[in-house]
Amino acid sequence: MVNSKNVAFKVDKQTPMRWPPAQPYSTVINCRKPGGKRALKQAQADVSKPPEAPLMKVTRITKEDRKRERPDDVDGAEGASPGYPKKASRDFLSTFSSYPTVFAPHVSKPTKLRRGRPLQKNIDLDCWFTILRYSDPAQLLEMRDKIASCYRFLRDNPSLWKHSRSYHCHDLPEPTSELTEFQYSDLRHGHGCMSCGTSATRKTYWAFLRRWCKPCLHEKIIRESDALTHLKGTNGEDIAFISKCLPSGVIDSWGNFVGVGPAPNHSVKTVYLLSDVKNLVAEFVKESQDNYVSWHAEMRTWVANKAVVIEERRQFARKMELWEDTTRTSKSFSYQEKKDARKVYFLDKASKMTPPISARLADHCPSFKRAIAIPKDPSMASWLQLKPKLEKEAFELAKGIGLAAGMLHTSGGGERASTGTSTPNTDASIVLNLDPQGSAHTRLPFMLCPHARLDGA
Repeated sequence: MVNSKNVAFKVDKQTPMRWPPAQPYSTVINCRKPGGKRALKQAQADVSKPPEAPLMKVTRITKEDRKRERPDDVDGAEGASPGYPKKASRDFLSTFSSYPTVFAPHVSKPTKLRRGRPLQKNIDLDCWFTILRYSDPAQLLEMRDKIASCYRFLRDNPSLWKHSRSYHCHDLPEPTSELTEFQYSDLRHGHGCMSCGTSATRKTYWAFLRRWCKPCLHEKIIRESDALTHLKGTNGEDIAFISKCLPSGVIDSWGNFVGVGPAPNHSVKTVYLLSDVKNLVAEFVKESQDNYVSWHAEMRTWVANKAVVIEERRQFARKMELWEDTTRTSKSFSYQEKKDARKVYFLDKASKMTPPISARLADHCPSFKRAIAIPKDPSMASWLQLKPKLEKEAFELAKGIGLAAGMLHTSGGGERASTGTSTPNTDASIVLNLDPQGSAHTRLPFMLCPHARLDGA
């Protein structure tokens, strides 16, 4: 123990009377490294606690010894007594200074992501740049619309769109000079009509660099024959030669958009945007009036520069249409492969059931048809969902076919008795209603004999 003057001394052990005894040695001791707030507080408490004082042997002084001491020897005895020093000496204080101060290292806690609680720690800008650089372009569009900080960061760093496109879309054509990287990503992965705002619109018309719904498209286009009435100069002269400076598309006789123009044959029609026609005519008239003297010489250069830009857009639109067709075809192939894989997987599982279900019987089960039409990879979870439905429908099908076979066997026996022939009637065609719901829309014909089975055995 240590007294009020920081002097340690030994005392005799005493048995506690008001507290429970000490724990036995079989008690489980936690040897794990402490962590969290409690460990940090414990480390700080250990640092603030003074080090243990060295033990010293204390001579027991009785009451009679104190009475025998003379008054002038009390100070000397107290000064000489090692157990009761009057003042702490320098040697005694140096004992405390010999113990080095130990500070617990600061352990950073992991960030806790909780719903409805914003993060207190800000993410470094370099981390944001790395995160957004390797994000999908479609994900960048969504983050730009929903997160204000991402909107500002993407606005101030337009190169992120190009990095994302280069990382995720290797075979994508380079954008035309008329588009920024953000506009290019929005036309590819965005949705919603740019005119009326219909959210379900996903079709992009690369010939016009716009995403419209079909009604808005028909409101904005004009046929080539109708556009000739607008291609007039200041004095009404014909300026139809500037039509090569207009972006064009092609529609069929039903009004469906076919692709980029001009039309290759008479079965389809070339269309322009009415706004492009009006803007081009207005620009032509303005240039002719501003440069009235030299306009005749500069007109060819002006038309040639416009035609170069339109040709660049035309080539870009054709590449994008080809890229979309290729992507759509590859997706359809992958979907068909997944459907075939599901069919093989489910048929293999059905053949191992008790009793086994044949492929011919499974093909007539509605649940099996719906399951193999899903373009997803097969899994045990999907099979467990299909299994009870398949068992029920296969049992009902087999039960109905068994009844029909019994009826056919009875009718065949009566005919043999009257005609005297032993050849069974195998040409009977019976149409059975095999829909488990009892509806008449599914009627399957079977050529049945007395021992007919669906598995062909």
